[in-house]
Amino acid sequence: MTRRGKAIGWLMGAAAVSCIVWAGGLAWTMTDYFGDSPAVVAEKPPAEEEQPAAPIVADDGRLRIAALGDSLTRGAGDPEGKGYVGYMTDLLQDKLDDEIELTNMAVNGQISSELLTLLDQDSNAASQVKAADIIVLSIGGNDLFQGGQTLKRLDEANIETIELAYEQDLTTILTKLRSLNTTARIFLIGLYNPFMELEDHERTSEIVREWNFNAAEIAAAYPDTVMVPTYDLFQLQVLDYLARDLFHPNAEGYKLIGERVAALITE
Repeated sequence: MTRRGKAIGWLMGAAAVSCIVWAGGLAWTMTDYFGDSPAVVAEKPPAEEEQPAAPIVADDGRLRIAALGDSLTRGAGDPEGKGYVGYMTDLLQDKLDDEIELTNMAVNGQISSELLTLLDQDSNAASQVKAADIIVLSIGGNDLFQGGQTLKRLDEANIETIELAYEQDLTTILTKLRSLNTTARIFLIGLYNPFMELEDHERTSEIVREWNFNAAEIAAAYPDTVMVPTYDLFQLQVLDYLARDLFHPNAEGYKLIGERVAALITE
């Protein structure tokens, strides 16, 4: 074999060896990548702090109403014991196809600070609020009138002290209700003046109108929260709509309030 033939043979042998080495390296690499080696999993970012889920209300064809507050919502003074809540419910039942499920948690004589305690400490009350589609609420009459004691001190300083305390409580109450239930419609029942036939009726009417105005301003800051006026319903013929105690509504007075609330719910 010539010198040139030997050189060509040597080059061809070296090339063959290189191909074998390259193929072996490729096979090892593929095995390492696709074989038994553990897969590398990208580390997940730390989970954000879980937020409380919104209350789930069953879509079962029921309209759930939670009623809160004082004797006005309890129905004191009505011989039927229904109060505006009862008449309101009757009207809604006539107009709506939904079955109405009412829970009335109102307490005679309740003031705003006591309602706050109920919402904070009574788990059943909180559960009913969470499940409600509609919340009706009357609170403030006992704060303002204090069983008639306020009539003895109608001076501006005393009334302002009472009003400021109530407004702080009302703000906290509505904030609490909204934290428990973000979707229910809330109807806050305004005050009427049961003392329009008394000597100081001009002063008491002024106080009640201002009270209602401030409460309405507070309610307006919360979504789906409506102040229901009642002052005008009793304004012209207050004695015709009061019970024997001359403070709570009678059946006819409660019917007027119930009709107004029902109309707002169904509008």
